[in-house]
Amino acid sequence: MYNNNILEKDIERLAHEVRELSAESNETPSKKIVKQALAPIIKNIPSVPQTDDDNKKISDKTESKILPDYMKDSSPEMKLKVEKLLDMVFHKGIEKAVAEARDEEPFFLDAFHDALADKLYEELKKRNIIKT
Repeated sequence: MYNNNILEKDIERLAHEVRELSAESNETPSKKIVKQALAPIIKNIPSVPQTDDDNKKISDKTESKILPDYMKDSSPEMKLKVEKLLDMVFHKGIEKAVAEARDEEPFFLDAFHDALADKLYEELKKRNIIKT
């Protein structure tokens, strides 16, 4: 079950940023624009310490269409962490997920950023906020 209040607030904020960036660059909204809109959020959210609850194992989904192609050789644990944080975005919000992702290495944060941009791009298309 998604936390609709957090999700709707995040989608609204992201849609506003995407519209502004698209207007400034005279580009049609794209995954690249969504990624640009997410960049300040990812850069500015401080990390949070993890608890034992955050380290619970989730099911093995090593073959994912959500993850960037360059993660195909990454460890299953790293793939699962990215997927867990993507799921967290829809339950606890972008800021909570980003705060946890910031504790990881730069490669992980980049992969999370790319996967999040792809996932939110699809969500914005589904809601007709972005026309293709």
